[in-house]
Amino acid sequence: SAIQRTMAGESVVSPEMTSKLVNAFQTGQGTATPPPPAVDTDPIHSLSPREREILALIAKGASNKELARDLNIAEATVKIHVQHILRKLNLSSRVQAAVYLAGRQG
Repeated sequence: SAIQRTMAGESVVSPEMTSKLVNAFQTGQGTATPPPPAVDTDPIHSLSPREREILALIAKGASNKELARDLNIAEATVKIHVQHILRKLNLSSRVQAAVYLAGRQG
């Protein structure tokens, strides 16, 4: 019966669950709404640790070649990280990224 009612689009709740729900609302346990989870709107927190490291070096004026050498990674990998940083922070250039970080630290 429950399967046929579910297939017909009806909600099916067992009598035991219905009793528990009614009891919870009668005792006030079902009326409190939990607070929504905190939403972190700061885009800097969307960066990976490596992206943050690269952003800090960009802000110091390091080139992609210098970043690759200092971090012991390929220059192409640096370019990908820089693209991700710019996208995540909604910026269009390395200069904007450097200014963004300087503004956060000042």
